[in-house]
Amino acid sequence: MSVSKSVNFGKKQKYEDYWKLTVEYTDIHKMRFRNTLEMIVDYIDNHPDLKNGYDKKFYKDLQFSIAKVYKKADLGSVRKSINQMVKLGFVKPYLIDYHTETRKFLKASSDEEREIIFSSVYYSYANFQSSVTVDNSHLKHINFFLKTLMYKRNRELNKKEIAALMSSDILAYKNKGYMNEKELNEQVQFVNFNKFMDRKYNQISYFLDFLKYVPGITVAKNKSLVYYTEDASIHLSETIDVKRDPTLFRLMKEKIKQESINVYGRVQCYFTKKQQKGLVVSHIIRSEDALRNLDTDTAYDYKNALLLDPNSDAYFDKYDLTFNNIGEPKFGELVPHEFKREKKDLVLDNEILQGRQNYLKEHEGKFLKKSGAISD
Repeated sequence: MSVSKSVNFGKKQKYEDYWKLTVEYTDIHKMRFRNTLEMIVDYIDNHPDLKNGYDKKFYKDLQFSIAKVYKKADLGSVRKSINQMVKLGFVKPYLIDYHTETRKFLKASSDEEREIIFSSVYYSYANFQSSVTVDNSHLKHINFFLKTLMYKRNRELNKKEIAALMSSDILAYKNKGYMNEKELNEQVQFVNFNKFMDRKYNQISYFLDFLKYVPGITVAKNKSLVYYTEDASIHLSETIDVKRDPTLFRLMKEKIKQESINVYGRVQCYFTKKQQKGLVVSHIIRSEDALRNLDTDTAYDYKNALLLDPNSDAYFDKYDLTFNNIGEPKFGELVPHEFKREKKDLVLDNEILQGRQNYLKEHEGKFLKKSGAISD
């Protein structure tokens, strides 16, 4: 890539490589996007030798395979379609493997489910500096972008600020993982100087096209502004603070909502089976406990939560209500008799119990300790 002639910097400048999101397909729901990804995944599955080390013959072979299905003017466009799957996080550099969520994305039964899985992959694994032949997976561009947005006083980023972030070297801020407002304003002035917005207009647009799938984030229709939004109909049982990862909690919330839709056809309480406003994503093992033990998988796993009405959540959160291994409720002494009488015959369904048994077993243990049935 050459430096724009309108900016006379002499030799190629490193900043030109920052946040290099070049894509062939921008719509994750269209068959060209999904089929290309599936062909890459199938190729990796059918060539176990890829795990032994990169060999350009495999990359060329994959290009020709895809070109037979989607004919292009040249193989450059085919390479772009493959590399974008690495940049977006679905496929690992050197084609050694693909991420665990990739198959789930390909098997998604609805656009909504596909978007949730995409947002999870994009947030956790996207790296715009990686490609088939380059591994910069340690750089987390989306995480950097959203932390900068989160720490900004008005929780908004305009187009010049977005361009400023995309033209930056995030390793220069690795100690805190975001840009403060003074640093952001300085980078905006640099963007005005080097005309990054004019030269990288398409890359900025692609970035915003994919960012709109991240839950809790709104991209204005004219792509001039990005800001935080929240779904007030369902909330987490615990306050999200900046010491945790707000985006992973939002993803957790979206995943459990989608699970409810898949199982019941609507978003409802898993215990009462009623549809109502104010449902709570109630952690089984508290996120603060999991994070204290450095167990991030548990903290952000939607299977480590139940979708409950606020009243049930209040008892569940305090270990005055729990569920056994077949989903039957157990009530503590502090639970009113009226609540027990109304709920004693209700159970968690088998579809909900799947993947939650171990979490619930630990929760039941804390319930028994509180009731005095077992001692420490």
